[in-house]
Amino acid sequence: MYYNLVLFQLEVIVFFLSILYILYFLSWKIFWIFVSIKNILGIGKGRSDKPITKIQISEDRNLHATNYVTQNYQISVEDRNKVSELLKKIKINISKWEYDLAKNIIVEWLTIDKFNIELNLELAWIYILEKEYHKAEYIYKDLLLVHEWDFEVLKKLAYVLTMQEKYDLAIEMYKKSNEIKSDDNEVINMLAHLYYYKWMYVDAISYLKLFLKDHPRNSENIILLWASYRNIGKILDAVNTYKRALEIEPYNNEVKKEIEELEWLEYTSNE
Repeated sequence: MYYNLVLFQLEVIVFFLSILYILYFLSWKIFWIFVSIKNILGIGKGRSDKPITKIQISEDRNLHATNYVTQNYQISVEDRNKVSELLKKIKINISKWEYDLAKNIIVEWLTIDKFNIELNLELAWIYILEKEYHKAEYIYKDLLLVHEWDFEVLKKLAYVLTMQEKYDLAIEMYKKSNEIKSDDNEVINMLAHLYYYKWMYVDAISYLKLFLKDHPRNSENIILLWASYRNIGKILDAVNTYKRALEIEPYNNEVKKEIEELEWLEYTSNE
């Protein structure tokens, strides 16, 4: 009898605990349904619940607003000196892969001088390191509104366009860079490769020849020059170009074989 009474009491306790749990679960579920409906309807959304970080601000194109061109804004000498010191810290941060920290510093000071070319170049470089090429592209394009014919900006914009496979625009930017500084071999080399990639072999040949004047033993571009000549049917020029490659690698049997095939092709075409 006593045993049955204890068992009954335990069952009652378990029953009430179950009721309490069900009530708790239902109230929690109702609360979250209410919150979800509130979010959908936009109630109380005067501001975002998530704080805006400095890095989030740096990804907003308003930071590089194009109407800055019309402003007559002057930064003080004191602020310029501060920016100069900060640039040293930023470079150290970047060298340590502390990209977020570097971006925070840059964004803070871009609120003072939005189009400071050095700060913007560092920010764009971080985006390149992070392979966020489209963000770097925005920065370079906005910089060109203020620094229209800056060689480094044009060159770097051409690079990020290339990395995004926007080859026609990249060629345009590299050509502008070449107009400013015609002896930059990196620009010449990129134009040669881009034109070759676009099957524009005549243009590729002109830039390859320019590059090889300063780098006559660059075997990669010698091979590219040979291929360009061959693709437009200038077999004799292709043979002579391959002979230059053989001078660099005299024991390369593949080069020797290619020369023999080209010479035979030239011979048969003249018959």
